[in-house]
Amino acid sequence: MNCSRLIQLSLSAVLLAAPWKACAVGVWTVDAMTRVFREQPARPRVTPQLLAARGEWEAFQVVLTGTPQELAGAKLTASPITGQKGRRIAPPTIFREHYVRVSISSPQTSLPAGDYPDALVPQDLPEQVLPSLPQLNQPFWVDVFVPYATPPGIYTGEVWVTLRGGSRETVAYDLEVLPFDLPVTPSLRSSFWLGWRRVAEVHGFDRNAGSPDSKLARLLDAYESMLAQHRFSIDQVRQSFPDAATGKLDAKAVELVLRRHLLHRHAAAIGLPIFPDWPFPDPLGRDRKAAQRYVADWMKILHRFRSGNRGYIALGDLDEPNDAAAYERVRKWGAFFNEAEKKHGVRLPLMITEQPTPDDPSWGSLVGAADIWVPHFSAVYEDMEHPQGQRNIAKRLAAGDEVWTYAALVQLSEPWKELHGHPQVVTEGHPPVWMTDYPAINHRILPWLMQFHGLTGLAYWDLLYYPPDVDPWADAGTFRGGEETFNGDGFYIYPATRSRHGRDAPVASIRLKWLRAAAQDFDYLTLAAKAGLREPALQLTRVFARGFGDWKDDMPALLAAREQLARQLADRLNRPPAAKTLPKS
Repeated sequence: MNCSRLIQLSLSAVLLAAPWKACAVGVWTVDAMTRVFREQPARPRVTPQLLAARGEWEAFQVVLTGTPQELAGAKLTASPITGQKGRRIAPPTIFREHYVRVSISSPQTSLPAGDYPDALVPQDLPEQVLPSLPQLNQPFWVDVFVPYATPPGIYTGEVWVTLRGGSRETVAYDLEVLPFDLPVTPSLRSSFWLGWRRVAEVHGFDRNAGSPDSKLARLLDAYESMLAQHRFSIDQVRQSFPDAATGKLDAKAVELVLRRHLLHRHAAAIGLPIFPDWPFPDPLGRDRKAAQRYVADWMKILHRFRSGNRGYIALGDLDEPNDAAAYERVRKWGAFFNEAEKKHGVRLPLMITEQPTPDDPSWGSLVGAADIWVPHFSAVYEDMEHPQGQRNIAKRLAAGDEVWTYAALVQLSEPWKELHGHPQVVTEGHPPVWMTDYPAINHRILPWLMQFHGLTGLAYWDLLYYPPDVDPWADAGTFRGGEETFNGDGFYIYPATRSRHGRDAPVASIRLKWLRAAAQDFDYLTLAAKAGLREPALQLTRVFARGFGDWKDDMPALLAAREQLARQLADRLNRPPAAKTLPKS
């Protein structure tokens, strides 16, 4: 044995022999769907039990309870996750949870104002200053990913808590890897809007530049990749745009960008870049022929690598049409794309954030213009669940259209309110609300409701919205309408900036992780339907939910249903194929 090896072994023996100093703070764990408030009592210490398919993310939280002085500077690290026969999974990623203040509660919420954990900050970024309380909680988020090649079985991992004074504590957890894969490309189609100029603005770049410089381009790539990692698709990829001056398309360059986005990031959908006056000043008039050629050529690029079904068109000026003139604009654009389809032989599906039944019959119909309908959660309830609903969503699905859905503000539906006595505060059973200060199940329950009506996609209006007078790292009130505040609306990714944090980077929120879990639930339900388990899945769901306007705030019931569905999938997908009976001669 050489000297260097002997010294290395001797040092290892000394380190192993040196006893760790026990933590003076409390250390406990909770699941990923539980909010940990600053001053809530500590819970009993339990060993987290995770269950995940291959290709799936699972998470839990480690909470430290102590004085501000004891908690400042605490760091968490993790071991690889190990199984039998030397099998290893990479260590989880661990984030420090950052609190924001709800000063004015969102309309009709049952939860109080106060501090809410939301931003998941990388531990190498500056810590939040802890409030001066006798004792408080500091949670950490432990994010576990199961690679696709992982053999099924039981694995164990450890998280190590180290305080500034050197004391250390170990938190063990178990992970069961199931014997099936989530789809590489998410089953849930999505369109989450995030403009590159907004990213430029909040990070101190020139939002009026003709195109992003190299630094901003890398930052945009980080935002797009973060969203894709959470199983959602950004509405448009900046690098797929045509030349801003001429409207010409560099097909080879765009194809490389789209291949990377759809085949490497595995985004489930992508929007074609076009606006009412860009890249052509008058696409419905004098530039009609050139504009139709452009949209057809762009969409045909997707077909080159078998991704034509992932493309769609969404124009911001057609968002939420709400009068006769807006309906007429949609019909004109629908005719434009229908004409282009016939001319150039490629499908150009137009997405409209509207329900098939107009609020005013005098506006006319959008049938034939819209290909992808995106009604608000409350509109789904009114059409498909309310006793007077016309069930036009089901009719559009039967006709071959797609139907997605979307969230915005606190819109509980007037017919729903009438049936429930116009409650001042709501707790459950209403069209879900995506506010920071609403119960967590509002973010998780959506796929379980969508399956009742055949909805296949999800749209959202912004990820980085907040007014100039709001600091989103301190104030959850990101959207205001009149005298009302909508906490967290339009804001799911925090901007870490060079001036404040030392570098420019997107930072995920807890709410984005909850939506990731919902997208994975949609994958489970889609796999179940394909495996002949749709009815069992519906039976499991009916324990806690029967529709957009009828569900319980019962997260344990949802998680139990998910585990039972996972067990059924593992059994069904791993059965040996039935032996074929050869016909007798």
